[in-house]
Amino acid sequence: MSTRPLLLYKGYELHPLVFSRTFSRFDGHSRYAEGYDIAVRICRPSAIETSTASRVFRLNQPNTFSDFGMARRAARQQGKDIVDGKISGASVDDI
Repeated sequence: MSTRPLLLYKGYELHPLVFSRTFSRFDGHSRYAEGYDIAVRICRPSAIETSTASRVFRLNQPNTFSDFGMARRAARQQGKDIVDGKISGASVDDI
């Protein structure tokens, strides 16, 4: 796993996190419900090793992203929005 920043934004490193959301066939969910969920890890440069200097924010959403690239771009944008103070209840002031 690489620890280099994928994006440096206003003095913070943004690390998009994309992971699969899958459903078993027998549970009644449609195959179309499968896709990707996202989160973003925000930290100060060179502080990825210290847990107090970073925070992970997960986007809770009912639907998934069907495309990995789209999910990654959305995670980056979420990180920017958090740094800019556009998301209620998410703050990087204590990082």
